[in-house]
Amino acid sequence: MIVRFVLAIVTGALFALSFPNLAQGWLMFLALAPLLIAVTRARSTWEAFFLGWAALTTAWMIMVPWVVRVMSHYGGLPYFVGVLLFIAMSLVLGLYGGAFAAIVKRLRLSERFAPWLLIPLAWAALEFARTYLLTGFPWNLVATAIIDFPSLIQIDRAIGPYFTGALVLLPSVVIAWLITQRVASIVRVLVVGALGILLLVWWGTGLVASKLIARPSGGESVKAALLQPNISQEMRWDEANVLAIYKKMIGMTVNAARNGAKVVIWPESTVPLSYTETDFYRSSIEDLSREYDIDIILGTVATDPAQPNRIWNSAFLASRGQTIGHYDKIRLVPFGEYVPLRRVLFFAEKLVHAVGEFEFGTNDLPLGGRLKYGPAICYEVVYPQITRQQIRNGADVLVTITNDAWYDGTSAPAQHLWQARLRAVEGNRYLLRAATTGISAFVDPTGHIVQSIPMGRDGILYATFEPRTKTTPYVRFGDWFAWMACAVVLIALAYARRHTHPN
Repeated sequence: MIVRFVLAIVTGALFALSFPNLAQGWLMFLALAPLLIAVTRARSTWEAFFLGWAALTTAWMIMVPWVVRVMSHYGGLPYFVGVLLFIAMSLVLGLYGGAFAAIVKRLRLSERFAPWLLIPLAWAALEFARTYLLTGFPWNLVATAIIDFPSLIQIDRAIGPYFTGALVLLPSVVIAWLITQRVASIVRVLVVGALGILLLVWWGTGLVASKLIARPSGGESVKAALLQPNISQEMRWDEANVLAIYKKMIGMTVNAARNGAKVVIWPESTVPLSYTETDFYRSSIEDLSREYDIDIILGTVATDPAQPNRIWNSAFLASRGQTIGHYDKIRLVPFGEYVPLRRVLFFAEKLVHAVGEFEFGTNDLPLGGRLKYGPAICYEVVYPQITRQQIRNGADVLVTITNDAWYDGTSAPAQHLWQARLRAVEGNRYLLRAATTGISAFVDPTGHIVQSIPMGRDGILYATFEPRTKTTPYVRFGDWFAWMACAVVLIALAYARRHTHPN
């Protein structure tokens, strides 16, 4: 049992180290092998569940310790309470690993390799479930780990992140099968050879695709400016700084316009004023858009004049002297922007200082100005379904605005950026990311970071790009693979149960 437990912990460590800060994505190809070896040798389904739970709990504890900083430094909780909540969060998310390991054990795998192919499907099904269950938290999907491998990540545009993640896990499955099963040498050669051919075809087609996708189409290009003012949370919360922040953002906007930018993007809620309630704020932005003939996209808190107690985290678009559209954040941060299951969790309070009980947005249409902008506000860019729907609705460039000042000095901003890059691949769109304190980035449709401004610096990032209108198979057909994986795994479990316990 001790050896099997150690193997599970090794899987957790390899999984976590595939993402920033270490960011060794190649480790993900091997990460699940130790856990699979341990699970196949587990004495019961419950032991397998425990091993999977331990593995993924370990991974989450390594990947997201930054939540302690948010809860204690900004949420006002005692440090030890923040640590306890972080551990609880990791234990809950680890349950997906437990469910995965239990499914693998229940499949009753044998020397035949074909049933082992159900393992990547089980993982894909559970990642899909994690996207929606318990408020949803699709952070660090396996596909994200290989974003720095352009020739491999392009498959994501065809079938989506859940299929890409399943492919990444295949080497781990083969390694575990080779170690735990006694099969003829010729069978081993055939399976390893088939895996080698698959990887070669995957790499080769992706290499060609990445070269073709990166080529300019010859259409009209647009110059955008992404503003990174490097304003800390403490500065935004101090009312004495409001005017200084406002003047800084206006000055950066004028500077960008004078340097030829036709689109200027502000980060999420940079100026601590309501765009809908502050007349001079709104009129000054509209005047700038008219004077310099530019589109300005900015994040702000929005209110309903008829019901002042209702607020939204929104992005507004000013163009040609008018505010012509807004987008309200659809996926809110649990316990940061709203309290889920409020009647059940009556004791829970929001953990982030100076945040209201936000309303959920319902409109996933792009913002239409000079271009059709597909916005995502902060956390919601980790949901592939949001950007996919905006592209289906006509978005020709992706815009994500965020405030990662909460996570300064941690791995969170880099992890957040990696996931945004995956959305560019899936949608075949350029992605413009403006972050208050960083990391602001200009990402091309292959997921490559063309330019960026690191954390803790202020500056203007200029991005010249061509709007795109063609859609990818993933945008057209969606998460059919994930649904199929769910169905196949359920059928396989029912079949295994029937043959293990005959009537």
